[in-house]
Amino acid sequence: MGVAKIAYHEPMAKALDAAFKQVFPNKTQSQIKIIDAGAGTGLTGEELFKLGYTTIDALDISQEMLNEAKKKNIYKRLICTPLTEQQIPEIQTGEYHGLISTGALVIAHVRPEALEEMTRMVKPGKKNIMYVLYLNSRAPATKRSPILT
Repeated sequence: MGVAKIAYHEPMAKALDAAFKQVFPNKTQSQIKIIDAGAGTGLTGEELFKLGYTTIDALDISQEMLNEAKKKNIYKRLICTPLTEQQIPEIQTGEYHGLISTGALVIAHVRPEALEEMTRMVKPGKKNIMYVLYLNSRAPATKRSPILT
């Protein structure tokens, strides 16, 4: 698991941090609310926490993974539910300043139809921030997709 952490969790967190600094220059890291969609054991959340983000919620389909993430004491809320095109009742529309998802949008995990629900979670405005790492098992390389809408 250490190799995967080095491979993309830290760079993804740093990329989201850079985007937040551009879009929300007058907010501190602790004022920015983030949803870690497909949080797993919390590796990405841990990297965000190291950067000063303290208002992070975790979303994952696996309670076992969330139990591991909880041990890190970095998440405010742990939400155990699948990420689909269906609205998640525990999450308000526009509740978060940004969303990060590392490795969840893969075949047999989160399907592309969930992007609409992911977008709903993020605050509307001039720019919304979603940073998604899409791993295509058929592609030779990782594709990183910063989404600024």
